[in-house]
Amino acid sequence: MNRRSPAAWTVPAVLVLVAGFACDGPGLPELPVVPVDELSLTVLSSHDEALWDVRDVVDAGNTLWALTASPPFVHGFGPTGELTARFGSAGEGPGEFRFPSAVWLGHAQGSLTVWDPGSLAAHTFSQSGALLSSTGTPRLGAIRSDIRTVTFGDPFRAVRVPGGIVTARYESGVNHAGDLWNGDLVRVPDDGAEPTVLFDFADELAGTEERSAATLLVPVPLWDGCPDGRIAVLDPVARKLLMLDPAAGSRQEIVLPWHPGELDDEARLAYMVARIRAEVGDEGTPEDEIQSYAAAAVRDGETMFPRAEPLAVDLKCAPGQVWLQEFNATSHPLGFGPFWRTAALAAESVTFSRVILPQGFHPHSISESRAIGVVADPMGLQRVATVSLPQFSRQGPVPINPARKTLADEGGGTNP
Repeated sequence: MNRRSPAAWTVPAVLVLVAGFACDGPGLPELPVVPVDELSLTVLSSHDEALWDVRDVVDAGNTLWALTASPPFVHGFGPTGELTARFGSAGEGPGEFRFPSAVWLGHAQGSLTVWDPGSLAAHTFSQSGALLSSTGTPRLGAIRSDIRTVTFGDPFRAVRVPGGIVTARYESGVNHAGDLWNGDLVRVPDDGAEPTVLFDFADELAGTEERSAATLLVPVPLWDGCPDGRIAVLDPVARKLLMLDPAAGSRQEIVLPWHPGELDDEARLAYMVARIRAEVGDEGTPEDEIQSYAAAAVRDGETMFPRAEPLAVDLKCAPGQVWLQEFNATSHPLGFGPFWRTAALAAESVTFSRVILPQGFHPHSISESRAIGVVADPMGLQRVATVSLPQFSRQGPVPINPARKTLADEGGGTNP
């Protein structure tokens, strides 16, 4: 096992803030607001080619590849939305999948690699679906298959880096949101060598000591790989964005100039209703009974929820910019909504904005000019879509939630 000690990272002496922001003082900052017009949304795939439970979307130039949770797993769409390829079956054989979770462009021209932690392999295919190669990957911990209905903070995320992939390993497993604090970011080499530990969430995030003892809708570490090779990690309790540079062995720390708001009863109820629905499945339980059970659970389990909203529920790293998705319970019980806050990473300073994406659009990747993802209908069927992004300019102020000194004592105490 190769583990990089926290002391091996060099940290710039200055924590970067926007000039004039006084986070804990009486003057609260205002962020530039960038609303993205609905007309910038282009839905590519047709109703006839709607998908279910899309796990990842990647841009291959003339093809957008979408990876779904059920077979056929891989779907290719051309520039005008026509279906160009569909392949991938479930099973134990060569090139078959158990639990595919991420997709990226392969080394060979036009090829595509699908990472399947269920079968401990990364499979590379041609555009027509022919298996070109398979590379074994190590076991990264036992993660409950329905974890995406329990918490945000995708434990199955993986990103391509030169010579390998970076993903999170949870040796003690993931059954609840709090388990996401006990992971390592590891680099898995293409040659099958032992993974190298890049970052330990529990040991290296300052917020570990102050995180909530609650169990539901609690803030968890978020991360993503960046186009320049760095890795962005969010400490949601200390309100810090860490930019790790594995090649240089250095990191930059950015203090975020906003605080989470109060987690209200409507958000708690929406989450509990969604959890009960997920548990009862298709048993036909009347809606009034679900609502009654959920209300009782919220009332009797007050300490299961933190007092504050999560600082963010997703993180995407774009060229020169990190996107943090705000918690928004009116859009989704786990808080996924159209509101994002961005940190533009300049050489001398960091500037922040608030971006409002078209309602219902969920991005999987973001470039300088567009976001690629899916939109869903009321039944949950998804279609591949893109959003053209405008130049970020000031459109008006956005209020920031009242300052909160710390999230310690949220939900009745702190975890060790």
